[in-house]
Amino acid sequence: MNFFGHAAVARLVDDDPAFLIGAMAPDLLKMCGAAAGAATSPKVAAGEAHHLEVDAWFHGNPAFTQLSAWAARALGEAGLPHGPARGAAHVGVELVLDGILAADGPARAAYARSLAEAGSARVPFVFDDAPSGARWQALVARLRGGTIPEAYRDLDFVAARIAGALSRRPRLAIGDRDIPTLRAFLPALANRVAAEARALTGPLLAGAFAETTILAV
Repeated sequence: MNFFGHAAVARLVDDDPAFLIGAMAPDLLKMCGAAAGAATSPKVAAGEAHHLEVDAWFHGNPAFTQLSAWAARALGEAGLPHGPARGAAHVGVELVLDGILAADGPARAAYARSLAEAGSARVPFVFDDAPSGARWQALVARLRGGTIPEAYRDLDFVAARIAGALSRRPRLAIGDRDIPTLRAFLPALANRVAAEARALTGPLLAGAFAETTILAV
């Protein structure tokens, strides 16, 4: 599950901004390359633990594994090498799901509140060095002023994010010539994720879909 999905799930457990930023932090720290030590509050630490529990359930969910396997096969048949096809399928399901969850107004509001606190003087971690702290602050500022999560409904944006996320993994990286193939596949993936969104999230978002409508991307 991607970081906005973690926020959408976490706010149903505890909508405290510190808990939500802890729930997103494992993904955000990787995104900005920040090295963090101890959490600065029990709420942040609890959010981090929640992230691990959610990821374990989500990645073991048969709805996710079966959908990812289908997407990997389809991308392979379209011409992507095995590694990039597997990587793009995994990341693609998560990002497209975030686009669907972006229709959840309370989740968007909770996400925005958590970013506001994460960029304040109440930083969530003791950073290992000054550059890490600066990278964290820069990422939080960029997200606060950006278009995520709504941007995950734009399949051009999703294709670029998939390629960027895999670019640091040589065995999974998508070559420039394969990006049009990936982009052409995304509408089919978006429709499948929309149709299976409730199965993908299961008890994690039980009741949340009553507040919104699942729409095809």
